[in-house]
Amino acid sequence: MKKTFIYIFSALLFLTGCITNDIPYPVVVPHITSFDVQDAVKVEIDQDNQVITVHFAETSDIRRIQVRSVEIDEQEASLVKNVVGYHDFTSPLKFTIRTYADYEWTVKGVREVERYFTVKGQIGTSVIDAANCRAIATVGTKTPIDAIEVTSLKLGPKDLTEYSLSMSQMTDFTDGLSLEVTSFGLTEVWNLYIEQTEASVEISKLNPWTTEAYVTSLGVAGMENGFMYREKSEQEWIPVGEADITADGGSFTAHIKGLKPETAYEVYAVCGSDKTAVKEFVTAPDTAIPNGSFEYASKVAGESYYKFYDPDCGVPDGSFMFWGSGNGEGSEGVNGSANMGIVITYIDQLDKVDGKQSVRAQTSQMAGILAAGNLFTGQFAGLVGTSGGKVNFGRPWTVRPKAIKLYCKYTTGKMDIVGKNTPPGVTLIKGETYDRADIKVALGYWDYKKYGGTKNSPVHVDTTNPSTFVDFNTDKSTIGNGNLTLYHDGYSLNGGQMTTAATDQWIEYTIPINYRDIETLPTHIIISCAASQYGDYFSGCSSSKLWLDKVEAVY
Repeated sequence: MKKTFIYIFSALLFLTGCITNDIPYPVVVPHITSFDVQDAVKVEIDQDNQVITVHFAETSDIRRIQVRSVEIDEQEASLVKNVVGYHDFTSPLKFTIRTYADYEWTVKGVREVERYFTVKGQIGTSVIDAANCRAIATVGTKTPIDAIEVTSLKLGPKDLTEYSLSMSQMTDFTDGLSLEVTSFGLTEVWNLYIEQTEASVEISKLNPWTTEAYVTSLGVAGMENGFMYREKSEQEWIPVGEADITADGGSFTAHIKGLKPETAYEVYAVCGSDKTAVKEFVTAPDTAIPNGSFEYASKVAGESYYKFYDPDCGVPDGSFMFWGSGNGEGSEGVNGSANMGIVITYIDQLDKVDGKQSVRAQTSQMAGILAAGNLFTGQFAGLVGTSGGKVNFGRPWTVRPKAIKLYCKYTTGKMDIVGKNTPPGVTLIKGETYDRADIKVALGYWDYKKYGGTKNSPVHVDTTNPSTFVDFNTDKSTIGNGNLTLYHDGYSLNGGQMTTAATDQWIEYTIPINYRDIETLPTHIIISCAASQYGDYFSGCSSSKLWLDKVEAVY
Protein backbone atom coordinates (compact mmCIF):
# COMPACT_ATOMS: atom_id res chain seq x y z
CA MET A 1 0.00 0.00 0.00
CA LYS A 2 1.28 3.45 -0.88
CA LYS A 3 1.68 5.88 1.96
CA THR A 4 3.18 9.28 2.52
CA PHE A 5 5.89 9.67 5.10
CA ILE A 6 4.01 12.18 7.24
CA TYR A 7 3.33 10.03 10.27
CA ILE A 8 5.44 8.17 12.81
CA PHE A 9 6.10 4.48 12.33
CA SER A 10 5.83 2.18 15.35
CA ALA A 11 9.14 1.05 16.80
CA LEU A 12 10.19 -2.55 16.41
CA LEU A 13 10.34 -4.45 19.68
CA PHE A 14 13.01 -7.09 20.08
CA LEU A 15 12.94 -9.88 22.59
CA THR A 16 16.47 -10.37 23.89
CA GLY A 17 17.93 -13.11 26.03
CA CYS A 18 20.05 -16.13 25.88
CA ILE A 19 18.07 -17.77 23.09
CA THR A 20 19.88 -17.53 19.73
CA ASN A 21 17.77 -16.25 16.82
CA ASP A 22 18.91 -17.97 13.65
CA ILE A 23 15.97 -16.80 11.53
CA PRO A 24 17.24 -14.39 8.87
CA TYR A 25 15.50 -11.08 8.29
CA PRO A 26 13.34 -11.00 5.18
CA VAL A 27 14.50 -9.02 2.16
CA VAL A 28 12.07 -6.13 1.69
CA VAL A 29 13.18 -3.73 -1.04
CA PRO A 30 11.30 -0.43 -0.82
CA HIS A 31 9.94 1.13 -4.02
CA ILE A 32 9.32 4.85 -4.21
CA THR A 33 6.10 5.39 -6.15
CA SER A 34 5.96 9.19 -5.98
CA PHE A 35 8.41 12.04 -5.29
CA ASP A 36 6.59 15.37 -5.36
CA VAL A 37 8.88 18.38 -5.86
CA GLN A 38 8.02 22.06 -6.24
CA ASP A 39 8.49 23.48 -9.78
CA ALA A 40 9.52 20.09 -11.18
CA VAL A 41 8.92 19.62 -14.91
CA LYS A 42 9.49 15.86 -14.73
CA VAL A 43 10.57 13.38 -12.05
CA GLU A 44 12.29 10.11 -13.05
CA ILE A 45 12.51 7.35 -10.44
CA ASP A 46 15.15 4.69 -11.14
CA GLN A 47 14.22 1.89 -8.75
CA ASP A 48 17.14 -0.36 -9.77
CA ASN A 49 19.86 2.20 -9.07
CA GLN A 50 17.93 4.06 -6.34
CA VAL A 51 18.32 7.39 -8.12
CA ILE A 52 15.70 10.11 -8.57
CA THR A 53 16.30 12.71 -11.28
CA VAL A 54 14.27 15.89 -10.94
CA HIS A 55 14.07 18.05 -14.07
CA PHE A 56 13.49 21.80 -13.75
CA ALA A 57 12.86 24.57 -16.28
CA GLU A 58 15.93 26.64 -17.13
CA THR A 59 14.45 29.71 -15.41
CA SER A 60 14.01 27.89 -12.06
CA ASP A 61 16.17 28.94 -9.12
CA ILE A 62 16.98 25.50 -7.72
CA ARG A 63 18.94 26.72 -4.69
CA ARG A 64 15.84 26.44 -2.47
CA ILE A 65 13.26 23.92 -3.69
CA GLN A 66 10.62 22.17 -1.60
CA VAL A 67 10.17 18.39 -1.56
CA ARG A 68 6.46 18.15 -0.81
CA SER A 69 6.02 14.41 -0.23
CA VAL A 70 7.52 10.97 -0.71
CA GLU A 71 5.37 7.89 -1.31
CA ILE A 72 6.50 4.29 -0.93
CA ASP A 73 4.80 0.93 -1.40
CA GLU A 74 6.17 -0.96 1.62
CA GLN A 75 4.51 -0.76 5.05
CA GLU A 76 7.71 -1.87 6.78
CA ALA A 77 9.72 1.06 5.43
CA SER A 78 10.66 4.27 7.17
CA LEU A 79 12.85 7.25 6.43
CA VAL A 80 15.96 7.50 8.59
CA LYS A 81 15.73 11.28 8.13
CA ASN A 82 12.67 13.03 6.73
CA VAL A 83 13.43 14.40 3.27
CA VAL A 84 10.28 16.51 3.06
CA GLY A 85 11.22 20.21 3.19
CA TYR A 86 13.49 22.72 1.39
CA HIS A 87 16.78 21.70 -0.24
CA ASP A 88 19.52 23.11 -2.47
CA PHE A 89 19.31 21.08 -5.69
CA THR A 90 22.55 22.42 -7.11
CA SER A 91 24.19 19.41 -5.44
CA PRO A 92 22.90 15.83 -4.99
CA LEU A 93 20.52 15.14 -2.12
CA LYS A 94 20.90 11.82 -0.29
CA PHE A 95 18.50 10.05 2.05
CA THR A 96 18.03 6.55 3.44
CA ILE A 97 15.00 4.26 3.55
CA ARG A 98 15.09 1.55 6.19
CA THR A 99 13.26 -1.76 6.12
CA TYR A 100 15.23 -4.72 7.44
CA ALA A 101 18.22 -3.13 5.75
CA ASP A 102 19.19 0.40 4.75
CA TYR A 103 18.73 1.61 1.15
CA GLU A 104 20.45 4.87 0.21
CA TRP A 105 18.77 6.99 -2.44
CA THR A 106 20.24 9.92 -4.38
CA VAL A 107 18.24 12.83 -5.78
CA LYS A 108 19.77 14.82 -8.65
CA GLY A 109 18.45 18.18 -9.78
CA VAL A 110 18.82 18.98 -13.48
CA ARG A 111 17.97 22.31 -15.11
CA GLU A 112 16.97 21.81 -18.75
CA VAL A 113 18.94 24.70 -20.25
CA GLU A 114 18.90 25.21 -24.01
CA ARG A 115 22.49 26.01 -25.05
CA TYR A 116 23.96 27.00 -28.40
CA PHE A 117 27.13 28.50 -29.89
CA THR A 118 27.38 29.35 -33.61
CA VAL A 119 29.83 31.26 -35.81
CA LYS A 120 29.82 32.63 -39.35
CA GLY A 121 30.83 30.05 -41.96
CA GLN A 122 30.28 27.16 -39.54
CA ILE A 123 30.36 23.60 -40.82
CA GLY A 124 27.95 21.22 -39.08
CA THR A 125 26.56 21.74 -35.60
CA SER A 126 28.47 22.79 -32.52
CA VAL A 127 29.38 20.36 -29.78
CA ILE A 128 27.98 21.49 -26.42
CA ASP A 129 29.57 19.63 -23.49
CA ALA A 130 27.62 21.02 -20.53
CA ALA A 131 29.15 18.60 -18.02
CA ASN A 132 32.63 20.01 -18.72
CA CYS A 133 31.52 23.56 -19.63
CA ARG A 134 32.94 23.33 -23.14
CA ALA A 135 31.66 24.26 -26.62
CA ILE A 136 33.27 23.56 -29.99
CA ALA A 137 32.37 24.93 -33.44
CA THR A 138 33.95 23.88 -36.74
CA VAL A 139 34.88 26.04 -39.73
CA GLY A 140 36.73 25.51 -43.00
CA THR A 141 40.49 25.94 -43.40
CA LYS A 142 39.96 29.22 -45.26
CA THR A 143 38.34 30.82 -42.19
CA PRO A 144 41.02 32.36 -39.88
CA ILE A 145 40.36 31.35 -36.26
CA ASP A 146 41.76 34.66 -34.98
CA ALA A 147 39.01 36.61 -36.76
CA ILE A 148 35.86 34.67 -35.92
CA GLU A 149 32.39 36.23 -35.95
CA VAL A 150 30.14 34.69 -33.29
CA THR A 151 26.56 34.71 -34.60
CA SER A 152 24.71 33.31 -31.56
CA LEU A 153 25.53 32.32 -27.99
CA LYS A 154 23.42 31.02 -25.11
CA LEU A 155 24.96 29.03 -22.27
CA GLY A 156 22.55 29.78 -19.43
CA PRO A 157 18.90 30.64 -18.70
CA LYS A 158 17.39 33.11 -21.13
CA ASP A 159 17.42 36.74 -19.94
CA LEU A 160 18.89 35.65 -16.59
CA THR A 161 22.53 35.06 -17.59
CA GLU A 162 25.48 37.42 -17.62
CA TYR A 163 28.65 36.89 -19.71
CA SER A 164 32.11 38.27 -18.97
CA LEU A 165 32.57 39.12 -22.69
CA SER A 166 30.20 40.39 -25.33
CA MET A 167 29.82 38.51 -28.62
CA SER A 168 31.71 41.30 -30.45
CA GLN A 169 34.69 40.73 -28.13
CA MET A 170 34.84 37.03 -28.99
CA THR A 171 37.00 36.98 -32.10
CA ASP A 172 40.37 35.35 -31.40
CA PHE A 173 40.07 31.61 -30.80
CA THR A 174 43.71 30.71 -31.48
CA ASP A 175 44.14 29.24 -28.00
CA GLY A 176 40.48 28.89 -27.22
CA LEU A 177 38.48 31.46 -25.31
CA SER A 178 37.58 31.45 -21.61
CA LEU A 179 34.21 32.91 -20.62
CA GLU A 180 32.52 33.44 -17.23
CA VAL A 181 28.82 32.59 -17.30
CA THR A 182 26.77 33.72 -14.27
CA SER A 183 23.14 33.03 -13.29
CA PHE A 184 21.34 32.80 -9.94
CA GLY A 185 24.52 33.89 -8.16
CA LEU A 186 26.52 30.95 -9.53
CA THR A 187 29.41 31.36 -11.97
CA GLU A 188 30.69 28.73 -14.41
CA VAL A 189 33.84 29.12 -16.51
CA TRP A 190 33.18 27.93 -20.07
CA ASN A 191 35.87 27.24 -22.66
CA LEU A 192 34.98 27.92 -26.30
CA TYR A 193 36.98 26.44 -29.17
CA ILE A 194 37.10 26.67 -32.97
CA GLU A 195 38.30 23.69 -35.02
CA GLN A 196 39.10 23.64 -38.74
CA THR A 197 38.38 21.00 -41.34
CA GLU A 198 39.22 20.65 -45.03
CA ALA A 199 35.86 19.09 -45.88
CA SER A 200 33.12 21.61 -46.66
CA VAL A 201 30.43 18.90 -46.77
CA GLU A 202 30.23 15.31 -45.59
CA ILE A 203 27.51 12.78 -44.84
CA SER A 204 27.48 12.09 -41.12
CA LYS A 205 24.41 9.84 -40.67
CA LEU A 206 22.45 7.34 -42.75
CA ASN A 207 19.21 6.11 -41.20
CA PRO A 208 17.19 3.88 -43.58
CA TRP A 209 13.65 2.74 -42.68
CA THR A 210 11.39 0.56 -44.84
CA THR A 211 9.96 3.09 -47.31
CA GLU A 212 11.93 6.17 -46.28
CA ALA A 213 15.36 7.27 -45.10
CA TYR A 214 16.93 10.09 -43.11
CA VAL A 215 20.31 11.35 -44.34
CA THR A 216 22.29 14.01 -42.44
CA SER A 217 25.22 15.98 -43.83
CA LEU A 218 27.53 18.59 -42.34
CA GLY A 219 27.78 21.62 -44.60
CA VAL A 220 28.48 25.34 -44.44
CA ALA A 221 25.72 27.38 -42.88
CA GLY A 222 24.32 30.00 -45.28
CA MET A 223 25.31 28.14 -48.46
CA GLU A 224 23.08 26.15 -50.79
CA ASN A 225 22.92 22.61 -49.37
CA GLY A 226 21.04 19.67 -50.85
CA PHE A 227 20.92 15.95 -51.58
CA MET A 228 20.67 13.67 -54.62
CA TYR A 229 19.59 10.01 -54.51
CA ARG A 230 18.66 7.11 -56.76
CA GLU A 231 17.91 3.43 -56.68
CA LYS A 232 21.25 1.71 -57.17
CA SER A 233 20.07 -0.05 -60.32
CA GLU A 234 18.95 3.26 -61.92
CA GLN A 235 20.95 5.91 -63.80
CA GLU A 236 19.03 9.09 -63.06
CA TRP A 237 19.66 11.04 -59.86
CA ILE A 238 16.66 12.55 -58.03
CA PRO A 239 16.95 15.77 -55.99
CA VAL A 240 15.41 15.91 -52.52
CA GLY A 241 12.89 18.75 -52.39
CA GLU A 242 13.50 21.75 -50.15
CA ALA A 243 10.39 20.91 -48.13
CA ASP A 244 12.01 17.63 -47.11
CA ILE A 245 15.29 19.18 -45.91
CA THR A 246 15.66 20.64 -42.43
CA ALA A 247 18.62 22.72 -41.28
CA ASP A 248 20.23 23.14 -37.88
CA GLY A 249 23.07 25.58 -38.31
CA GLY A 250 25.51 23.81 -40.61
CA SER A 251 23.78 20.42 -40.22
CA PHE A 252 21.24 19.40 -42.88
CA THR A 253 18.89 16.40 -42.82
CA ALA A 254 16.98 15.01 -45.78
CA HIS A 255 13.82 12.97 -45.35
CA ILE A 256 13.72 10.79 -48.46
CA LYS A 257 10.27 9.26 -49.02
CA GLY A 258 8.61 6.76 -51.35
CA LEU A 259 11.37 4.13 -51.26
CA LYS A 260 10.99 0.39 -51.87
CA PRO A 261 11.49 -2.13 -49.06
CA GLU A 262 14.71 -4.18 -49.03
CA THR A 263 16.21 -2.16 -51.87
CA ALA A 264 19.71 -0.68 -52.34
CA TYR A 265 19.94 3.09 -52.85
CA GLU A 266 22.72 5.65 -53.37
CA VAL A 267 22.90 9.21 -52.05
CA TYR A 268 25.29 12.18 -51.98
CA ALA A 269 25.15 15.64 -50.42
CA VAL A 270 25.89 19.00 -52.05
CA CYS A 271 27.21 22.22 -50.49
CA GLY A 272 27.63 25.02 -53.02
CA SER A 273 29.89 23.61 -55.74
CA ASP A 274 31.22 20.80 -53.52
CA LYS A 275 29.70 17.37 -53.09
CA THR A 276 30.38 14.27 -51.03
CA ALA A 277 31.32 10.81 -52.18
CA VAL A 278 28.35 8.57 -53.05
CA LYS A 279 27.15 6.44 -50.15
CA GLU A 280 24.94 3.36 -50.28
CA PHE A 281 22.15 2.22 -47.99
CA VAL A 282 19.58 -0.59 -48.02
CA THR A 283 16.01 -0.12 -46.83
CA ALA A 284 14.48 -2.40 -44.19
CA PRO A 285 11.95 -5.15 -44.98
CA ASP A 286 8.18 -4.64 -44.69
CA THR A 287 7.80 -7.35 -42.06
CA ALA A 288 4.26 -8.60 -41.52
CA ILE A 289 2.65 -9.12 -38.10
CA PRO A 290 2.86 -12.89 -37.49
CA ASN A 291 -0.55 -14.59 -37.48
CA GLY A 292 -2.18 -11.17 -37.74
CA SER A 293 -5.52 -12.63 -38.87
CA PHE A 294 -5.39 -15.34 -36.17
CA GLU A 295 -5.85 -18.14 -38.70
CA TYR A 296 -3.57 -20.41 -36.72
CA ALA A 297 -4.72 -21.56 -33.30
CA SER A 298 -4.75 -24.87 -31.52
CA LYS A 299 -6.76 -26.48 -28.75
CA VAL A 300 -4.79 -27.06 -25.59
CA ALA A 301 -4.65 -30.81 -24.93
CA GLY A 302 -7.15 -31.81 -22.28
CA GLU A 303 -8.38 -28.22 -21.89
CA SER A 304 -11.34 -26.20 -23.12
CA TYR A 305 -9.47 -23.25 -24.53
CA TYR A 306 -7.22 -22.32 -27.43
CA LYS A 307 -3.73 -20.93 -27.71
CA PHE A 308 -3.15 -18.47 -30.54
CA TYR A 309 -0.64 -20.44 -32.56
CA ASP A 310 -0.39 -23.97 -33.91
CA PRO A 311 3.02 -25.68 -33.62
CA ASP A 312 1.90 -28.28 -36.18
CA CYS A 313 0.53 -25.94 -38.85
CA GLY A 314 3.71 -25.96 -40.96
CA VAL A 315 3.49 -22.18 -41.50
CA PRO A 316 6.36 -20.22 -39.90
CA ASP A 317 4.23 -17.23 -38.84
CA GLY A 318 1.64 -19.45 -37.23
CA SER A 319 3.77 -22.14 -35.64
CA PHE A 320 5.30 -20.08 -32.80
CA MET A 321 3.83 -18.10 -29.93
CA PHE A 322 3.64 -14.46 -31.03
CA TRP A 323 0.26 -13.80 -29.36
CA GLY A 324 -0.66 -14.69 -25.80
CA SER A 325 -3.64 -14.12 -23.53
CA GLY A 326 -4.77 -14.27 -19.93
CA ASN A 327 -6.14 -17.74 -20.64
CA GLY A 328 -2.61 -19.03 -20.19
CA GLU A 329 -0.42 -20.69 -22.75
CA GLY A 330 -0.84 -24.33 -21.91
CA SER A 331 2.93 -24.74 -21.94
CA GLU A 332 5.44 -25.34 -19.19
CA GLY A 333 2.57 -25.94 -16.79
CA VAL A 334 1.68 -22.25 -16.72
CA ASN A 335 -2.04 -21.53 -17.10
CA GLY A 336 -4.09 -18.45 -16.43
CA SER A 337 -7.81 -17.86 -16.00
CA ALA A 338 -8.56 -21.13 -17.80
CA ASN A 339 -6.86 -22.87 -14.91
CA MET A 340 -9.73 -21.57 -12.77
CA GLY A 341 -12.42 -22.58 -15.22
CA ILE A 342 -12.85 -19.19 -16.93
CA VAL A 343 -11.88 -18.49 -20.54
CA ILE A 344 -11.49 -14.76 -21.33
CA THR A 345 -10.10 -14.88 -24.89
CA TYR A 346 -11.74 -16.99 -27.63
CA ILE A 347 -11.51 -18.01 -31.25
CA ASP A 348 -14.67 -16.79 -33.02
CA GLN A 349 -15.44 -18.49 -36.35
CA LEU A 350 -18.88 -16.89 -36.69
CA ASP A 351 -17.87 -13.23 -36.57
CA LYS A 352 -14.80 -12.21 -38.56
CA VAL A 353 -13.41 -9.89 -41.22
CA ASP A 354 -10.65 -11.92 -42.80
CA GLY A 355 -10.09 -15.63 -43.23
CA LYS A 356 -11.91 -18.24 -41.19
CA GLN A 357 -11.91 -16.68 -37.70
CA SER A 358 -11.24 -13.73 -35.41
CA VAL A 359 -10.33 -13.35 -31.74
CA ARG A 360 -12.87 -12.29 -29.10
CA ALA A 361 -11.55 -10.90 -25.80
CA GLN A 362 -14.36 -11.09 -23.25
CA THR A 363 -14.25 -9.68 -19.71
CA SER A 364 -15.56 -12.00 -16.98
CA GLN A 365 -15.73 -12.39 -13.22
CA MET A 366 -13.40 -14.80 -11.49
CA ALA A 367 -14.01 -15.46 -7.79
CA GLY A 368 -15.68 -12.03 -7.56
CA ILE A 369 -12.69 -10.36 -9.22
CA LEU A 370 -12.74 -8.85 -12.69
CA ALA A 371 -10.71 -10.69 -15.34
CA ALA A 372 -10.38 -8.45 -18.39
CA GLY A 373 -10.48 -10.13 -21.78
CA ASN A 374 -7.12 -9.56 -23.42
CA LEU A 375 -4.71 -10.40 -26.21
CA PHE A 376 -1.06 -9.35 -26.37
CA THR A 377 2.31 -10.01 -27.90
CA GLY A 378 4.12 -12.01 -25.26
CA GLN A 379 3.44 -14.83 -22.85
CA PHE A 380 1.38 -15.32 -19.72
CA ALA A 381 3.76 -15.92 -16.81
CA GLY A 382 1.54 -17.19 -14.02
CA LEU A 383 -1.26 -16.43 -11.56
CA VAL A 384 -0.86 -14.35 -8.40
CA GLY A 385 -3.17 -16.42 -6.22
CA THR A 386 -6.72 -15.48 -7.19
CA SER A 387 -5.91 -11.75 -7.29
CA GLY A 388 -4.29 -11.33 -10.68
CA GLY A 389 -1.65 -12.50 -13.08
CA LYS A 390 1.88 -11.97 -14.33
CA VAL A 391 2.64 -11.27 -17.99
CA ASN A 392 5.85 -10.96 -19.98
CA PHE A 393 5.12 -8.50 -22.79
CA GLY A 394 6.86 -8.14 -26.14
CA ARG A 395 8.13 -10.15 -29.08
CA PRO A 396 11.38 -9.77 -31.10
CA TRP A 397 11.01 -7.07 -33.76
CA THR A 398 13.61 -4.93 -35.58
CA VAL A 399 11.75 -2.74 -38.10
CA ARG A 400 9.86 0.55 -37.72
CA PRO A 401 6.33 0.69 -39.14
CA LYS A 402 4.51 4.02 -39.37
CA ALA A 403 1.33 2.56 -37.92
CA ILE A 404 -0.57 -0.57 -36.97
CA LYS A 405 -3.83 -1.24 -38.83
CA LEU A 406 -6.51 -3.58 -37.49
CA TYR A 407 -10.24 -4.29 -37.42
CA CYS A 408 -12.20 -4.06 -34.16
CA LYS A 409 -15.73 -4.48 -32.89
CA TYR A 410 -16.68 -3.56 -29.34
CA THR A 411 -19.69 -3.91 -27.02
CA THR A 412 -19.72 -2.86 -23.38
CA GLY A 413 -21.74 -1.35 -20.53
CA LYS A 414 -21.37 0.42 -17.20
CA MET A 415 -18.80 -0.92 -14.76
CA ASP A 416 -20.22 -3.48 -12.35
CA ILE A 417 -16.86 -4.14 -10.66
CA VAL A 418 -14.52 -1.41 -9.37
CA GLY A 419 -11.23 -2.37 -7.73
CA LYS A 420 -9.72 -0.82 -4.62
CA ASN A 421 -6.95 0.98 -6.53
CA THR A 422 -7.30 3.32 -9.52
CA PRO A 423 -4.77 5.25 -11.59
CA PRO A 424 -3.92 8.75 -10.28
CA GLY A 425 -6.49 11.32 -11.39
CA VAL A 426 -9.06 8.71 -12.51
CA THR A 427 -12.48 8.35 -10.86
CA LEU A 428 -14.42 5.13 -11.48
CA ILE A 429 -17.96 4.81 -10.10
CA LYS A 430 -19.70 1.43 -10.02
CA GLY A 431 -22.93 1.49 -12.00
CA GLU A 432 -22.17 4.91 -13.54
CA THR A 433 -18.80 4.84 -15.35
CA TYR A 434 -18.83 3.13 -18.73
CA ASP A 435 -16.13 0.61 -19.52
CA ARG A 436 -13.91 1.15 -22.58
CA ALA A 437 -11.49 -0.94 -24.62
CA ASP A 438 -7.83 -0.07 -24.91
CA ILE A 439 -5.20 -1.04 -27.48
CA LYS A 440 -1.57 -0.05 -26.97
CA VAL A 441 1.32 -0.32 -29.42
CA ALA A 442 4.96 0.26 -28.44
CA LEU A 443 8.38 -0.36 -29.97
CA GLY A 444 11.52 -0.26 -27.88
CA TYR A 445 14.80 -1.79 -26.78
CA TRP A 446 13.79 -3.05 -23.34
CA ASP A 447 16.50 -4.94 -21.44
CA TYR A 448 14.85 -7.97 -19.87
CA LYS A 449 17.30 -7.84 -16.95
CA LYS A 450 15.99 -4.37 -16.06
CA TYR A 451 12.34 -4.88 -16.95
CA GLY A 452 12.07 -8.32 -15.34
CA GLY A 453 10.91 -10.40 -18.30
CA THR A 454 12.65 -12.82 -20.67
CA LYS A 455 14.87 -12.30 -23.72
CA ASN A 456 11.91 -12.82 -26.06
CA SER A 457 9.35 -11.01 -23.88
CA PRO A 458 11.34 -8.48 -21.83
CA VAL A 459 8.70 -6.38 -20.02
CA HIS A 460 7.31 -8.11 -16.93
CA VAL A 461 4.06 -6.86 -15.40
CA ASP A 462 2.37 -8.08 -12.23
CA THR A 463 -1.26 -6.92 -12.43
CA THR A 464 -1.50 -6.83 -8.63
CA ASN A 465 1.43 -4.40 -8.40
CA PRO A 466 0.92 -1.06 -10.23
CA SER A 467 4.58 -0.18 -9.69
CA THR A 468 5.43 -2.75 -12.42
CA PHE A 469 3.23 -1.00 -15.01
CA VAL A 470 5.14 0.78 -17.80
CA ASP A 471 4.06 4.16 -19.16
CA PHE A 472 5.18 4.00 -22.79
CA ASN A 473 4.73 7.76 -23.15
CA THR A 474 7.61 8.44 -20.75
CA ASP A 475 9.58 5.18 -20.64
CA LYS A 476 13.22 5.76 -21.68
CA SER A 477 13.58 2.48 -23.60
CA THR A 478 10.47 3.09 -25.71
CA ILE A 479 11.28 4.69 -29.08
CA GLY A 480 7.69 4.99 -30.34
CA ASN A 481 4.13 4.21 -29.33
CA GLY A 482 0.46 4.66 -30.17
CA ASN A 483 -2.86 4.12 -28.44
CA LEU A 484 -6.49 3.47 -29.43
CA THR A 485 -9.39 3.75 -26.96
CA LEU A 486 -12.89 2.54 -27.87
CA TYR A 487 -15.96 3.93 -26.10
CA HIS A 488 -19.45 2.55 -25.54
CA ASP A 489 -21.19 5.09 -27.79
CA GLY A 490 -19.13 4.63 -30.93
CA TYR A 491 -16.45 7.18 -30.15
CA SER A 492 -12.76 6.39 -30.34
CA LEU A 493 -9.64 8.26 -29.28
CA ASN A 494 -6.85 7.44 -31.69
CA GLY A 495 -3.54 9.26 -31.81
CA GLY A 496 -5.12 12.22 -30.04
CA GLN A 497 -7.98 12.36 -32.56
CA MET A 498 -11.57 11.85 -31.44
CA THR A 499 -13.78 10.13 -34.04
CA THR A 500 -17.23 8.56 -34.09
CA ALA A 501 -18.63 5.56 -35.90
CA ALA A 502 -21.45 3.03 -35.61
CA THR A 503 -21.34 0.68 -32.64
CA ASP A 504 -21.57 -3.11 -32.77
CA GLN A 505 -19.91 -3.19 -36.21
CA TRP A 506 -16.48 -4.03 -37.51
CA ILE A 507 -14.44 -0.87 -38.02
CA GLU A 508 -11.00 -0.50 -39.56
CA TYR A 509 -8.59 1.53 -37.40
CA THR A 510 -5.09 2.80 -38.13
CA ILE A 511 -3.04 3.51 -35.00
CA PRO A 512 -0.22 5.95 -35.85
CA ILE A 513 3.07 5.36 -34.05
CA ASN A 514 4.68 8.47 -32.60
CA TYR A 515 8.46 8.03 -32.71
CA ARG A 516 10.44 10.09 -30.22
CA ASP A 517 13.68 8.47 -31.41
CA ILE A 518 14.05 8.12 -35.19
CA GLU A 519 17.58 6.70 -35.12
CA THR A 520 17.48 3.75 -32.70
CA LEU A 521 16.27 0.39 -33.99
CA PRO A 522 13.79 -1.48 -31.80
CA THR A 523 14.45 -4.95 -30.47
CA HIS A 524 10.84 -5.80 -29.57
CA ILE A 525 7.24 -4.84 -30.28
CA ILE A 526 4.37 -4.76 -27.80
CA ILE A 527 0.73 -4.86 -28.89
CA SER A 528 -1.67 -5.07 -25.95
CA CYS A 529 -5.45 -5.30 -26.42
CA ALA A 530 -7.88 -5.23 -23.48
CA ALA A 531 -11.69 -5.31 -23.44
CA SER A 532 -11.55 -3.31 -20.18
CA GLN A 533 -9.14 -0.36 -20.09
CA TYR A 534 -8.71 -0.52 -16.33
CA GLY A 535 -8.66 -4.29 -16.12
CA ASP A 536 -5.17 -4.13 -14.59
CA TYR A 537 -6.84 -2.32 -11.69
CA PHE A 538 -9.63 -4.97 -11.63
CA SER A 539 -12.26 -2.46 -12.76
CA GLY A 540 -14.66 -2.79 -15.68
CA CYS A 541 -17.86 -4.24 -17.06
CA SER A 542 -18.04 -8.03 -16.82
CA SER A 543 -19.91 -8.22 -20.17
CA SER A 544 -17.42 -6.21 -22.28
CA LYS A 545 -16.43 -7.89 -25.55
CA LEU A 546 -13.70 -6.83 -27.97
CA TRP A 547 -13.27 -8.55 -31.34
CA LEU A 548 -9.97 -8.29 -33.22
CA ASP A 549 -8.97 -9.30 -36.76
CA LYS A 550 -6.52 -8.58 -39.57
CA VAL A 551 -3.72 -6.86 -37.62
CA GLU A 552 -1.17 -5.37 -40.05
CA ALA A 553 1.97 -3.24 -39.94
CA VAL A 554 1.82 -0.13 -42.14
CA TYR A 555 5.06 1.17 -43.69
